[in-house]
Amino acid sequence: MGYIVLGMRISLVSILFLLLSCSSSLSQSTSTFSESLNDKQILDRLVHSQRYDRRIKPDIKPLHVNVSVVLLSLSSPDESSLHYEVEFLMHQRWTDPRLTYSDARNRPYLNALAHHTKIWKPDLYIIKHGSYKSINPTEVSLRVYKNGTIFYTMRRHLVLNCVGDLHIFPFDSPMCTFSIESVSSTRSQMEFHWSGLMRGDDSSAGSIVLSPLLKQHNAYLIHNETLVCEGEEWRGDFSCLKVQLHFTRDKWFYYTTVFVPGLILVTSSFVTFWIEWNAEPSRVMLGVTTMLNFFTTSNKFRSKLPVVSNLTAMNMWDGICMFFIYASFLEFMVVNYLARWVQDPENNKKKRENAILDSLRIVSTTLDLKHPEKAGTLGGQLHSFGGNLETKLKEVKTKLPTEITSKVPAIMQEKPLEKNGEETPAVVVPPAAVVEEEPQGPGGYTLTSVKKIDTYSRRIFPCSYICFVLYFFIRYHLIEGDLSIEF
Repeated sequence: MGYIVLGMRISLVSILFLLLSCSSSLSQSTSTFSESLNDKQILDRLVHSQRYDRRIKPDIKPLHVNVSVVLLSLSSPDESSLHYEVEFLMHQRWTDPRLTYSDARNRPYLNALAHHTKIWKPDLYIIKHGSYKSINPTEVSLRVYKNGTIFYTMRRHLVLNCVGDLHIFPFDSPMCTFSIESVSSTRSQMEFHWSGLMRGDDSSAGSIVLSPLLKQHNAYLIHNETLVCEGEEWRGDFSCLKVQLHFTRDKWFYYTTVFVPGLILVTSSFVTFWIEWNAEPSRVMLGVTTMLNFFTTSNKFRSKLPVVSNLTAMNMWDGICMFFIYASFLEFMVVNYLARWVQDPENNKKKRENAILDSLRIVSTTLDLKHPEKAGTLGGQLHSFGGNLETKLKEVKTKLPTEITSKVPAIMQEKPLEKNGEETPAVVVPPAAVVEEEPQGPGGYTLTSVKKIDTYSRRIFPCSYICFVLYFFIRYHLIEGDLSIEF
């Protein structure tokens, strides 16, 4: 009985030895298939469990895996978001000597998509991006060539968390990155390499291929790069590849929805300077309406902006525009108050002075009377007015008939004035030409003095706002906006 059991054990050991030797020889040799077999039948034999183990990596150290990416679609939830959705195809190419074969039909490759679960594939995963978005199908193509080369294509959809210079929003250019790395194989076992459009000066960098049918929705790609993760390995010596996508924003969207309406509302508030001071309903309605419209437009748009703790370009734009609108409304209140103060009989009796009008008098004297000979200033106008008036009166007197001249009152007659012992003719202004003196308020102020505030505001407010607009767009759009794009 013992001899029988011993003989059975020896037989089993020999059978197992023969099976292992056969499988080893099959795995190391090139399989030859007849012409009558189709792709499925050939693959069934190539990946048979006794011949092929998908859990074991090809016996090549290091195994080179060539990777390329083709973008299919780019999208973003809205213009102000820093989240971008990217759909792409990732191609991988490597060599597995266990899958070499010879075909009598001379087929270039075998379609092995149905056998993708039975074939070893690189254990790569995508890191530093955000989150995945489920799509179907994820496995697109799997081809096995005669020399054992495998070409594998998979489809991925990522939601990228991007980085932007929010302090210059909306003139910034967000940059999105994601990396490709192996799960368990170190650099000595497996290396990833970019294939496709490579730069001439740097073989490790290149560009992503764009699909001819690339779709973009609220995502405007201006540049892309494929790089090697130099010094960015965070968990050991693993081969790593990196993709950088540079986006820009649709600035015309912000011009039409934010900046142009803001310009219109601010300049509309300046119209009050050309309306009379006593037209309270018109000026109040215009000031309050522009202020409320700006608040409504700004708050509606700001609800969609990214929340940041620091001051942004949009904060500066809103703050300065609101300042000009509110300042024009306050200017009307000051003018209306001072005009009523000047014409108030009680103030005339008390002879009180006004600090605002005192300051205005100093400013107007400095601006208008500093250079009376300079044309265009109020002093220059007054200086030329006297000479012109004297000349015109002489011309009128020479053209009047004698009978009318005899009836002119004595105030119209020329009276000699003595100057240095000599008599010089003096022209007296006729009663019809004498301008009735405007009633003066306390301190010698008049309504004309108050109206000068509107006159100065017509020039100061528009010029100051134009300077701010030029500074804003030159700094943020032309200078810092271009600097935010770093190739």
